[in-house]
Amino acid sequence: MDIILKILLIILIADFISGFVHWLEDAYAKPEMRLVGAIARENLLHHDKPRDFLKKNWWQSSYDLIAIGLVILAVAWFAFGVMSGWLILLVFLSVNANQIHKWAHQNRQEKPWLVTKLQDWNIIQGARQHGRHHRGEKNTYYCVITNVLNPVLEEMRFWVGLERLILRVTGVERRFDGV
Repeated sequence: MDIILKILLIILIADFISGFVHWLEDAYAKPEMRLVGAIARENLLHHDKPRDFLKKNWWQSSYDLIAIGLVILAVAWFAFGVMSGWLILLVFLSVNANQIHKWAHQNRQEKPWLVTKLQDWNIIQGARQHGRHHRGEKNTYYCVITNVLNPVLEEMRFWVGLERLILRVTGVERRFDGV
């Protein structure tokens, strides 16, 4: 039982990381910014045309996450002498967050049978929950791996609170896309 709880915890941590990065991109990345401008442009396009990013293959959707994951593993191993199956699972899930996100945008005929079943069983996020992110101002439901964290974070008003804190501390307002 202990191992199952650890796996579930790792999945939720990866889901939170995916949501945090997604929130940062949506709330603070701007097209004119150096380094992250391309990410902002991709996000704006995705919000305007949600299925457009389905044209990309796994590598095109995940190369940046793979690079970050490899850096994390290298730092853990070379700087701290730490390497574990738990860290590898966390990186594996995080690297595949965009693929899980893509599956939430595909119809049943476009994705593998097992993926559809995992969505039906609420093990990975499906279209219904992810669709909440694409409504209105697109400033909610950022986590893309599971259906677990988004309702909890929204009930807590986590993202709104974080944005208020950032505004108070730095004076920087979140990006609004004028929807």
